[in-house]
Amino acid sequence: MRVMKNNNLQTIEEQDDYIQSLDIARLHEMERNSEFLFQNDTSLQADNNAEDLKYDNTDSYIQQLQINELKELEINSHLLEKINEVDLQHKVKLTGLKRDIILLIETKKEKATLEQILIYCNTLHIPYKQILPELFTQVAY
Repeated sequence: MRVMKNNNLQTIEEQDDYIQSLDIARLHEMERNSEFLFQNDTSLQADNNAEDLKYDNTDSYIQQLQINELKELEINSHLLEKINEVDLQHKVKLTGLKRDIILLIETKKEKATLEQILIYCNTLHIPYKQILPELFTQVAY
């Protein structure tokens, strides 16, 4: 982890906003002028019980998206708003899957693991063909 040399940014959110507002040249310059804060120090790893970790899966998912996928996600973000929160929480209780995983299966199933899709389908009694129709197409030889 590197530390920034900008003392007027007090919170992590302010630092995030500042970094996101920079162009690529300024980011490279910032990297050259930064110092390592720690290196492979396992004592500084995040506490698994911390409240902030509930966003880790979503953050990882978003960071792995290609630019065209991010644009598509932004364009289609109105679809996420239409998801009934009560229904979503009910599915979470029934399946034992996290909310983010259910959203992933319902919006971008190709990014979900097979295990997650199997749990989802089996618990909610949804035929696999409904979720993954592309696996059931017949190929002519």
